[in-house]
Amino acid sequence: MTTDGSIVAFNNHLTVENSTSATLLIAIGTDWLGADPAERSARLVAGAADYPTLKQSHLDDYTPLISRVALDIGRTGEAVRELPTDERRELLAKGAEDPELLALYFQFGRYLTIAGSRADSPLPLALQGLWNDGLASGGPWTNDFHLDINTQQNYWAAEITGLGECQLPLFNWIDRLRASGQRTARELYGVPGWVSHTVSNAWGYSAPGWGLGWGMHVTSGIWISLQLWEHFEYNRDLSFLETRAYPVLRDAAEFFLAYLTEDPATGLLLSGPSDSPENWYLTPDGDQCSLSMGATCDTVLIEALFRICAEASILLDTDDAFRSHLEAARKKLPPFQIGQHGQLQEWLTDFDEAVPSHRHTSHLIALYPERQITPREHPALAAACETTINRRQSADGWEQTEWVEANLMAYYARLLNGDQALAHLRALVSDASESNLLSYSVGGIAGATSNIYSTDGNTGATGALAELFLQSTPDEIELLPALPTAWPNGEVRGLRARGGFTVDLTWRVGRLTTARITARTANQSTRIRYGDTSLELLIDGTVELTPAP
Repeated sequence: MTTDGSIVAFNNHLTVENSTSATLLIAIGTDWLGADPAERSARLVAGAADYPTLKQSHLDDYTPLISRVALDIGRTGEAVRELPTDERRELLAKGAEDPELLALYFQFGRYLTIAGSRADSPLPLALQGLWNDGLASGGPWTNDFHLDINTQQNYWAAEITGLGECQLPLFNWIDRLRASGQRTARELYGVPGWVSHTVSNAWGYSAPGWGLGWGMHVTSGIWISLQLWEHFEYNRDLSFLETRAYPVLRDAAEFFLAYLTEDPATGLLLSGPSDSPENWYLTPDGDQCSLSMGATCDTVLIEALFRICAEASILLDTDDAFRSHLEAARKKLPPFQIGQHGQLQEWLTDFDEAVPSHRHTSHLIALYPERQITPREHPALAAACETTINRRQSADGWEQTEWVEANLMAYYARLLNGDQALAHLRALVSDASESNLLSYSVGGIAGATSNIYSTDGNTGATGALAELFLQSTPDEIELLPALPTAWPNGEVRGLRARGGFTVDLTWRVGRLTTARITARTANQSTRIRYGDTSLELLIDGTVELTPAP
């Protein structure tokens, strides 16, 4: 600590006296993987500079990354803009308009991604990122890596908002998880490949959790590994696909080819016994049960895995016989079903939920991050997804948490309903974020006895918010697919689209006025969609589009 006053140390306390300023440096080390915590801590603070120098060093470090994307969704009134953040958040909760605060929330999620997960970080972002407040570590979650949506949400903002390299610590950790998961597959299931379940830790724990109601999420390894495929889709780096992504995904596919069981009644291939993460259903006798065969969440992820591996094998010109096995198995996976309430079925049988207000809606990953259900191609299924959301939210005791609000934002973005997505963003900032804008899991839900800071609301919301302005597949870039009516004028610069494109957009009175699309390499082809209009383009450098009035 440095100060222009005096420092008195007594009984594990530091007292600063007669001072106008003080700089306190905190360094932390652990013995993880054999490291020397004392040596690391001493090295980090050795020769530390003064505060102005440290601040400038920090700005120089993160500014090149944060400045890749800019967002303008309108101006906040001068009187509100001058208020401190806590007062602005309170006004937002009362219905005030503050677009600049929401734009700040978007950038804050990117800032936390940058601050907590860099190319040389030893670990990816856990439930509390790297800002463990002590509450989570003493609670049921232990600041772990939750693989039934939370760790994935920590990286939703990475590719689309220009921070792809921030995923590298996650990819390194997935390698560790895969190695552990190979042992779990061999010793627990007696099959090749690798598998993980609901929870993990810094050492890559991959065995089932210690509770049947939540621990048997067998497809979690697929879900987290989709981040590898997403990174490839945005960058189209065949070397990365060959050396990093495909080995992980192929190994997982080997497990599920051996794990799936043919239903003697239908001939369909079913996963199980497994669960639909953390949720329970009612049996015909009225009992509560979690284990099942062929849960929709499993089917969505296995379909994605088999499809991706087949595509990768073609791109890499390898594994023809293996690809044939995958394609044959993929055809025998169960189809989506619409249940008795008009909802997308969560289980193979049309069970009622034991907890109708449950926060997890894992079967809706068919909407996001997957695109196995879209409003244009599958309107009835998309409507069933929306019915599922409405039924959950209208049930008594709806379990609203920070990650759920971000999750619903992503769903509504894919449902092309920007107004509903914005409503959930406002609820997230107002009801599940602190005055400093850090999101939290609400006390009383999922074993939390008090509000506990969690990174996933911040990062998840940023990724979902970007989807309101830009959505992409390997073949198409859609502009302003879900623009909220409350943001009639605005601009976003630097968003990324699959295929290696960078996109800048300007809109006025709710309509796109200009789109600038830059290709990463020469002569890249893609289809541009705006509303019901689409255009095939060959882009060499940058093109500027101006839609007809």
